[in-house]
Amino acid sequence: MTETPATETPAVETPAARPGRRHRVAALVTGVVVLGVLAGAGVWARSALAEADRETPTRYWEAAGKPAPLRKTPDAVPPNTLSGKLLPVPPGYVLGPDLGADGNNFFSAGEKAVEGFKESRDGLSGGDRKKRDEMLAELKLKGLAGRTYVDNDHAKMVAEVRIMQADPKAVGTFSEVSKKVLDQLKDGREAPKVEGFPDAKCGLFTVGEKKESKIESVFCVAVEGDVMVTFRAYGPKPLSQSTAVQFFRNQMSHLKSPGESA
Repeated sequence: MTETPATETPAVETPAARPGRRHRVAALVTGVVVLGVLAGAGVWARSALAEADRETPTRYWEAAGKPAPLRKTPDAVPPNTLSGKLLPVPPGYVLGPDLGADGNNFFSAGEKAVEGFKESRDGLSGGDRKKRDEMLAELKLKGLAGRTYVDNDHAKMVAEVRIMQADPKAVGTFSEVSKKVLDQLKDGREAPKVEGFPDAKCGLFTVGEKKESKIESVFCVAVEGDVMVTFRAYGPKPLSQSTAVQFFRNQMSHLKSPGESA
């Protein structure tokens, strides 16, 4: 997968996950697979929601006064309609840290995206693998795309957006599975609502023990037509929930009515 050229920005490291909590996520998703509730949905939920389940942070931002390493100029993302559904980089932001090997601005066509799903769950038994393949065929996956954003001074918030386009019914199932996993992982605080999108669901997370945590995160899931959106924002405590949720709302508004996200 490739990235879109952008002004070189400091690499921002994402936190590593505590093994016990990651195993909890995997167990929840395995249960989804065993129950036959769309094996692919479990894969998506695990890969996306595990990112919100970070317990042991490394460094989020370079220490003040120290020059950060610069990225290599990436190749351009090939022209496609799905990337156009992602919120353009708004004023006051630049492209953010990489989403693993995908980069900070990526697109994967349907067939390649299906291969990625299969590779992420290559340890399934023969029966579960057959079930997964059948349901991925029913999914009719059209593509995946994602983009990250960080404020210009790299001090307040990083936002990550991933979108999946597929069969509308299957997308709805993916969304419901992801929301259930989100309910299992979020902390006890009341989650913010997304004005204008009543079916969207958000959860709040702290990284590490609450009393000692220096990082907070907001994770949201929503569907618009045949597109599912997963959103994560994180930053130093206290993270502005209103800013994070408004960013997500802007993404959903852009998806619903391109050009009207502001």
